[in-house]
Amino acid sequence: MRRLTAWLVTAAVSLGSASADVPYNAPGAMNPVIPGYFADPTVKKFGDTYYMYATTDGSGAGFGPAQLWSSKDFVNWTLMPMNWPDSHWIWAPDVMLNKNDGKYYYVYCQPCQIHVGSGETPRGPWHNILGESEAVLVPDRFVTNAITLDGQTFVDDDGSIYMYWGTWGIYDGFGCGAGKLTPDMKGFTETRLIPNTEVTDFFEAPFVLKRNGTYYFMYSSGSCHDHTYRVQYATSDKPLGPYTYRGCLLESNADGTVHGPGHHSVLQEGDNYYIVYHRHDNPHSNRGFHRQLCIDKLEFAADGSIKPITPTHKGIGALAKSSVTSPNLAFGKSVKASSSYDNDFKAEYAVDDNNGTLWRPKGMGQEWLEIDLGKKEDIRTIWTQWEYGTQFYQYLIETSLDGKSWDIFADKRDNRLAGSPMVDFGNTEARYVRVTFTGGQKNGFGGAIWNIKIFGDIEESCPQQWLGLTAADWDGRRWNNNEGQLGGYFTLKSGEARSCRVDGRDALVLQPGTVLEYANPLLSPAKPHTLSAMEHINGKWTAADLGNALTDGRITISSGDRQLTITNLRFYNWKQEPVETEFDLTTDIRRMPVADNLLNGIVVDINADNFATGDTIPYFDNNGVEGYFEAMSQPAVITEIEGKKAFKFDGSQVYMSSFALPATLRDNAPYTLEMWILNPEIAENECIADFTTSHDELEKIMAVNGTEPRCGVMQHYGWYEDAGWKDVKNLEGKWQHVYVCFDGRMERVYINDNLVSEKDIQLLVKPSQYITLGRNAERDWPFTGYLHSLKLWDEYIPYNK
Repeated sequence: MRRLTAWLVTAAVSLGSASADVPYNAPGAMNPVIPGYFADPTVKKFGDTYYMYATTDGSGAGFGPAQLWSSKDFVNWTLMPMNWPDSHWIWAPDVMLNKNDGKYYYVYCQPCQIHVGSGETPRGPWHNILGESEAVLVPDRFVTNAITLDGQTFVDDDGSIYMYWGTWGIYDGFGCGAGKLTPDMKGFTETRLIPNTEVTDFFEAPFVLKRNGTYYFMYSSGSCHDHTYRVQYATSDKPLGPYTYRGCLLESNADGTVHGPGHHSVLQEGDNYYIVYHRHDNPHSNRGFHRQLCIDKLEFAADGSIKPITPTHKGIGALAKSSVTSPNLAFGKSVKASSSYDNDFKAEYAVDDNNGTLWRPKGMGQEWLEIDLGKKEDIRTIWTQWEYGTQFYQYLIETSLDGKSWDIFADKRDNRLAGSPMVDFGNTEARYVRVTFTGGQKNGFGGAIWNIKIFGDIEESCPQQWLGLTAADWDGRRWNNNEGQLGGYFTLKSGEARSCRVDGRDALVLQPGTVLEYANPLLSPAKPHTLSAMEHINGKWTAADLGNALTDGRITISSGDRQLTITNLRFYNWKQEPVETEFDLTTDIRRMPVADNLLNGIVVDINADNFATGDTIPYFDNNGVEGYFEAMSQPAVITEIEGKKAFKFDGSQVYMSSFALPATLRDNAPYTLEMWILNPEIAENECIADFTTSHDELEKIMAVNGTEPRCGVMQHYGWYEDAGWKDVKNLEGKWQHVYVCFDGRMERVYINDNLVSEKDIQLLVKPSQYITLGRNAERDWPFTGYLHSLKLWDEYIPYNK
């Protein structure tokens, strides 16, 4: 008790007095409330649990996966995956409980349409109410001059359900679409445009609440990319208006550390109201798509108006009894790391209990962070909140008494389970704790950590999947728990097992007399839990009979005197609703591949010096990875110009590689590009090399040479992430030495030793079938100039004159 009291006092001191805010990087600051990049939050309380539904951010364009965050106290949050939506975009989700039928409804949007699903729990499983997974309830311009996006529901006192939606409502005659839903939620009985003459500067993100007979229509204005994003409001005595504008509620603070707050929802707890919104990360990322979720008090004046909100870093703290019972032993302790990216991403930020500060290592390899607890402590639980909770990380946690001799606390080097926090249990005494990142799901995302929390007691309140095993986890001797939080494995106690394909599924076949056993002292039939698996019986897959499998400290799978065919074994440390278990028994565990981090070094190496002047080149070998380039039309001729040999392109030459872009360059992987080009007359867009064949946003790595100021040098199809140079026209007829280096965060572009662009970017490079020279993969933007050499590495090599 004394340890817990001392920790609470320390945290309170770090936050300052009740009336004053704290710096964004203050230890113990409680805004943001979620460790990660999320936006457009809807917060709801169902029963004794808070649920946060949000757009998954930090992915360039708000791509999925579907997820929610749950908490009992509004401080300790757990990321939980959901089955739906399964679309490319999952934007601005809202969930409501329809008391008319007792079902939950999940509303989300894609550009520019709204979809609605229903389920029996706040977690799903969800099914589109109109049938097909992406069936549309509200198409674009369903209400004239209301661009469809950001759907939000409101339930009136009489049980009537309304929906509001809209974006880019700033044009003359435009505004917010609104309507009263039919009882089955599949249509509308009436609709209306709430024009921007009523809701001034309406841009997007409507939210309606009712208090004392007044309807408060709240919405976001400005650009979500910058400081102009803000929350305003209007009032009415009717849910569909007309509304009267009342003013601005929430905007960027003076020092810019609360930057672009908006797209909010409101949580009511008794007579208290709280506004939950997103803001940009600190330091601010390019484009503003690394947003984070915050909460502050929303208060009303005596006349019913809403008082202007002062956004804070301190936040509001817990709204219920803490679900964590022991102090965080790592809080504020001494820490060292293999590296730190810069002063914005210090190692100490991993132990400051602040979701707005991040330790980021310099590299993408096996970086580590070591915490000195100051003295020997009992260690039973370690929480690690990695930068991206929606993708899996592989890691090793070790402990030591002297900082020299180390023991393994948790071995997750084969982990394939995403989550936040990642919870690891053990029972040891140690002074030092070291966490080492060893790999993960995606390239270009190193072992960055929001927080590491160390507890002397078992802290198992996070609702998580403790065991997750597929047939692919069988290695011939052990059944490895690679998709479960507890890690470990089933040992083969007797008999024989093998993996094979059975009736459309990968399965583990146990011969008669085979026994598999998994041991962990946390397992107990007396605790809330759900254990399930699929079994193949009589020619079909069905629920396995695991009635006696769980005993204190172990799970035993026995085939008995028959052959047992099994897969998709799951164990949760909480009691699922029957509909959730039923869904699991029809759905395979999603096992994502591990990113390829075995670097090739130089991938593409082309040099005209390897040929004689006057040679016609129909194909040529690549001096990087194995393969060659072949002309798809007119071949280039080797020409000498301004002292260098070069491939001459006149706009008709296109080369295609025989090899694909290596997997080491997928996702957000670091790369280095170097080329020598001469362009006699530079057009708006000319493509020298397109290394990618996909063409969606942020999926390109394309070397261009054009006058377009935003993307005339490097093109990623990201606009904000692209690079141009206003002075490129001055280089017509001159050799350009172009050097681009990207370390997974910062991309720097040099032309003739001049740094012409430097910005933090994020890429989403997909598998690409070939590399194109002379035009892009879409066969646009022909290059009309000379290429002396071109090199591409799948690693970051800083520029050195």
